[in-house]
Amino acid sequence: MAFTNRRAVTFIEIVIAVGILAVAMIPLFGLMSRQTVDTDRNASQAFAMNKASEILNAILDNVPFAALRQGNPGFIKVDDIATRAKYQRYNEDWARKMVPVLFPGSDNQSAGWPCRGVFTDSRGISYLVHLRVEDVTSEQKPPRPERVKIGPSFPAGSPTSFAETREMTFAFLRNPAILSDGSWLQEYSRDPAQRPYAEVDLGSGRGVAESPNDIYRDEGMEGASADEPRYLDPTAERYTTKMVTEKVPYDVSDKYGWCVMKKLLVQVQWNLDQRYFNNPEATEGRVQRIHLMTIKGDID
Repeated sequence: MAFTNRRAVTFIEIVIAVGILAVAMIPLFGLMSRQTVDTDRNASQAFAMNKASEILNAILDNVPFAALRQGNPGFIKVDDIATRAKYQRYNEDWARKMVPVLFPGSDNQSAGWPCRGVFTDSRGISYLVHLRVEDVTSEQKPPRPERVKIGPSFPAGSPTSFAETREMTFAFLRNPAILSDGSWLQEYSRDPAQRPYAEVDLGSGRGVAESPNDIYRDEGMEGASADEPRYLDPTAERYTTKMVTEKVPYDVSDKYGWCVMKKLLVQVQWNLDQRYFNNPEATEGRVQRIHLMTIKGDID
């Protein structure tokens, strides 16, 4: 009888091979898991950023200034302004359609519709959107605007400036007094390149010609006639908000009645822990937040 020598793989060898393969695959599984986590985070951040931007843009473009009320969260309130002519279309029917688009789940209260709602993306992650509204108010109304000469060193050096204030103010450089004199008529002259020395209205709807030189330093105007206006060391003038705006068209204390701008700060919060996908307010797990801020002016 003839026997043939055969070599077979033993069970122990199979176990050792599987063990080696498992050890080799551990880093790969870790990398795949990490990539999945990064993908979830990046996708959720993109959704949150887009949603925050959409809400702020919608408020800036479609919600009247007077309908936004200060608070944390802020409120959208229209029942006390809808009787005014320019706000007639912004009534409760408008609010019932607009608010759910901006803040799903928000219910009408005595103070208005809270600027707070929850969105859910296609993966089932819920996002809590919370808008803070802060009035930029003014309490000071001087009898006349502040004025200061900025000094002849500007723009090469630092100009003389106004004292610091906690209020929002509006400042500008006044034109030379000669330009306000109704009896003065500038003899318009040009340089050899046929460019204007100073800004001048071309008339007939052709726009404005601007000086190619620095009019505040009178560069290139040495040969101009004596009646040319001089812009060196101009006077700066500053107004407080209360001097340039009207009182808001809704009932509020005098402190907040003079408001020309509102700060809008939106926060979007969510949780990447699967246990809290539907509970964005949870403080445990993997809490995520983003913030966007803008300012809305009273241009109603």
